[in-house]
Amino acid sequence: MSNKLLINIVIANLLWSFIPIVVSELFLEVSIIMVIFLRFLISGAFLFLLALILIIYNNKLTQNKEIPIKSFFKNLFHPNRRFYHIKNIYYYWLLGFFGIILHLIFFFLALKTTSIIFAMTGFLLSVIIIALYNKGVNFEKFDIFKVLYIIMLAFSIIILIFISIKGGDLKGKPITFNGALYLLIFSITISFLYVSINRDALSKEEVKLVSKNKFYKIPRFLIKIGVSFFLGTLSMIPFVFVVAILPFPNELKFESVQFFNQFLNFFVILGRWEILYLIIFSTLIPYILIFITNVNWKSENLTYSQWSSILNLIDPLGSIIFSVLLISEYFPYDLLIITIFLLIITIVFRYAHETKNLVKAYLLITLRMGKIKPIILRILKYYGVKSVNAIIGTYDLLVDVKISSIKDLYSLVNKRLKPINEIKKIEIIFINKIEKLST
Repeated sequence: MSNKLLINIVIANLLWSFIPIVVSELFLEVSIIMVIFLRFLISGAFLFLLALILIIYNNKLTQNKEIPIKSFFKNLFHPNRRFYHIKNIYYYWLLGFFGIILHLIFFFLALKTTSIIFAMTGFLLSVIIIALYNKGVNFEKFDIFKVLYIIMLAFSIIILIFISIKGGDLKGKPITFNGALYLLIFSITISFLYVSINRDALSKEEVKLVSKNKFYKIPRFLIKIGVSFFLGTLSMIPFVFVVAILPFPNELKFESVQFFNQFLNFFVILGRWEILYLIIFSTLIPYILIFITNVNWKSENLTYSQWSSILNLIDPLGSIIFSVLLISEYFPYDLLIITIFLLIITIVFRYAHETKNLVKAYLLITLRMGKIKPIILRILKYYGVKSVNAIIGTYDLLVDVKISSIKDLYSLVNKRLKPINEIKKIEIIFINKIEKLST
């Protein structure tokens, strides 16, 4: 089942890869801020409406357990234990504004002021940033495959920058400091999106609802994305207003002023084929495909998130190829073939790295004496530890572990945990396969 769902991730990334081609002419007449505003305002409204229709369908036309609409609004104010225990509404806001809106603003600025080829280096740089982040917080370690795919990415970035500089000089549009700065901010903000988008957790009440009606997770996911779009779009208005009144002239200020000037032509701009394409084929369809894949994913060989991270290089790879073939972006064919080869090899190494991280286990820990919270904080810092929960009964702590190998697991247990004086006994339970509740 999961292997069949992989095509959804591939199609979504291919649809996203056409975005630079579609907007290349649109930006000559329409503010990039207006493009983002229309795209996510309309898409957010559609996804939210679709979620409500599905809830009504479930409650009125099926024999499933009724889903109370108020449960979704209650969930907005429930602490998200996987994201620093902030309320979900703040998590959705951070996801929508900093993860989606800001990354697109600076991505589009990089596209408009430099070139498609140069802007694609931002995607590759974000993969390296995420890898370094995961290493820093002990989510992953640098095995040989991870080192190799980072090296492949680094070579690809060097080639893309070289081609961008040469192409910019030939077209009389050299890479500027501002263009490089936009690219860097884009890389950081999209890294935040990839790191945070799946850090969502069901509350205890929601777990009970899902146990009675698995259909619940479908509208929940749509509401999560729809609310994130809404909050991000609404937050963009005061942001661009502040930028517009700043006394420092730059491309972002120009786009912000143009955004407010174009409000009178709101519906005219909305009717342009490029905007309709972005809404339908670059937002609604890809997110619905991702949604279908996420909520139906069952395989524990590789998780949905792992496959998504492996295949997200299809987006920049597709944009590079389509920009050369469709709008004649400068890229010598010999270097283009080398770059395609490097990125394909990167995907292979990324897959090898993810499949190597397959040992999953629960550790049941009995404590002697001592305060539980300091021990939990100490255990959480070790590589491979995903979560630690205090429990009542025969054992005191339940530790969820995902680690690269049996050797690493026993190293964690014998060299890291057993020397802790407060730990009396550790029992290992290996996980063969589990069915996860998708969120």
